[in-house]
Amino acid sequence: MRYRWIILTLAIMGPCATPLPVAAASATSSEARAVALSANCQPGAMTVLRQIAGENAETVYKVLCTGGPNKNSFVVVQCRVRQCVLWR
Repeated sequence: MRYRWIILTLAIMGPCATPLPVAAASATSSEARAVALSANCQPGAMTVLRQIAGENAETVYKVLCTGGPNKNSFVVVQCRVRQCVLWR
């Protein structure tokens, strides 16, 4: 009986129902910092080099290294949706 109501509701609402837009979740700067830490870089200031919005969101960060042997150097981290990788 319950399935009949669902089918009836879908039949009536079908032409009117529109799918909701889905926003792509982009990675946060904390995820980029974690990748920098794994590359032996104590993260300092971060700047966004490139940011692309949309279904395949992408952000490229430049992370300055502070302290340790990598002082005054930087790494570049690319994040797509929720996965970040080290570029340089």
